[in-house]
Order: sequence, then structure tokens, then C-alpha cells
Amino acid sequence: MTPLTLLCPQCGSPLPRQALWRIVTCTYCGADVTRSEDLVRAADFHEAYLRSRAGDSAADIACGGQCYKTIAHLGAGGSASLALAERSGAMPRRVVLKIAHAGAPAGQLAREKAILDQLQADDVPGAAYFTQRLPQAVAVGSSASPDGQQREVLVLRHPTGFWGSLADVRLAYGRAIDARHAVWMWRRVLEVLAYVHAGGWSHGRLAPEHLLVHPADHGVLIIGWSGARRSRHDGGAQGRDLMQLAWAMRTMLADAPGEPAISRATPPPLARLLERASLDRAWCAALGAEGMRQAVGRAAKEAFGPARFIDFNPTPSN
Repeated sequence: MTPLTLLCPQCGSPLPRQALWRIVTCTYCGADVTRSEDLVRAADFHEAYLRSRAGDSAADIACGGQCYKTIAHLGAGGSASLALAERSGAMPRRVVLKIAHAGAPAGQLAREKAILDQLQADDVPGAAYFTQRLPQAVAVGSSASPDGQQREVLVLRHPTGFWGSLADVRLAYGRAIDARHAVWMWRRVLEVLAYVHAGGWSHGRLAPEHLLVHPADHGVLIIGWSGARRSRHDGGAQGRDLMQLAWAMRTMLADAPGEPAISRATPPPLARLLERASLDRAWCAALGAEGMRQAVGRAAKEAFGPARFIDFNPTPSN
């Protein structure tokens, strides 16, 4: 057997063989040395841990063993509010916190996380692409709110580049948006729905408030999955998704708030498609999300000619 001599990497002096499995101190230069890359002094680890948790005292939300400092209020729905936050510590990360209102159904956010985890875990064609275009949950738990009450909290990865919801866009415009923008918004959601529906899922609550827009990339992110259901044989639920999406697009193409009457500025091919898609659930179910996406593309080509990229500003000047 070939003898093994361990030398101090700092001064070159021989080390005792215990350096093979633990940390030793070189008797010549005083350096702490070990051959194992898995060992670290408990005191050094504790100091590094304390540095990593620096800033916890300024955090106002704790969930999943991490502390978060809220930065800005993003909005509120019927059962929860949304806030942009940052994880405290040596490796901060932006997240979105979904905080349940007082009196919200217990376990609703835990169920939403379970649904999002299942959507991310699905191994079906297109998963590598489309799971990046669905919300990603980090943790769920409970945390004390400013009023001292324990509230359920869902931590979501912060989707960079997204400006706000289509409801926010509609409010900023105060009138119908350009129908050319409604086309890409509609088609982007349909692309994701085609993938989701292929896995047997239906969202169930598609509305402008649940569609976040990415102005620069012409992207749309579907949020609000707590009411989603999975049934591979429920084409009616998927048809309802398509009807709800059509009504959301009618909202974006309405000249006035309230029940969305389609603006006269909407080209007839799109207006006819919207009218049928928002009223005929059986037709929507038969067509499916991919069939609807193709129908929108044909109507847009008839109305505007070949597709081209048009910059989108979510807050136009009046």
C-alpha cells in the first residue's frame, strides 16, 4: 500500500493523519486544515447562518422557514391580497405574497399551492416550455398579520416583466384597447389553455383580474388557480374556460365599463368570433383551445392582414 503523507497547503509541513476525517491545526503555521470538503467548524457555520438571516428583524411576514419584507401592495381579490416582497438574508429574492383575508376559507391557499405543484409536476408534451408560463409556488403557511391575527400565506416566485392585470390595463385605458392587442392577448392565453386542458385541467375563473400582462414580450400569465379542477372527461368545464376568456376579451374591447358590448371599432371578423365564443359553450368545447387559437388567427388575418409586432403601452396618455 502506498503511504499517504498529508501536507499543510499553507506552509507545506506534515499534518497528522486525523486530517483525513476531521479539521486539524497545523503545529507550524496555525492554519486549520482538513482533507474533507464536507467539514466546516460549527462556529463558522453559525456565524454564516447569522449573516444569512441578517435583515430578519425588518421582515414582516414569515412563511416556510423564511422571512419576507413587503415592498408594495399589488392588489386584492375577494379572498386574498397580493404584495411584492423580498426574502431577507444573504441571498435576497423577490417574491409575491398572497395573504388570505380574515374569514377566508381555511386551507384555500394550501389547495392552490397543491394545484400549482401538480401543474408543475405534470410530464406531458410541452411541459418544459409551458410550466415556465404558469405560476410557481414556493411555500405556504401562516403568519401573523399587523392586526395580530394568523393569516394563511402563499409565497410565489415573482414573474419579472409583468406589469399588472388586464383589469388594470382596462382601467388605465378607460376605453376599448386596440383590437390588434386583444388578438395577441387572446392567443397567448389560448396557447397555455391548450396545454392545461390537454392535462385534464380547467381554470374555472378566467377574468381580466386573473390575467397578468407582459407588455415588452406580449405575454400573459394566468393566475388565481385555487378554483381549478382536474377531470380528463369534462369538456364542458374547458368550454366554460373558453367562454370566460371570450368575455374577458369583450371587456378589453368595450367602450364603457359594465356589461361589455363590443366596440364598433372592432373589425367584424373578430366581433363575430367573440360573439359566438362568449355565448356558445358547446361550440367552444368542440373547438377546443387550440382550435380557438387558430380561429382567432384566421379572424385577425382577415381583419388586419399578415401578423406583425406592435408595441404595447399599458398606460396610454389620454
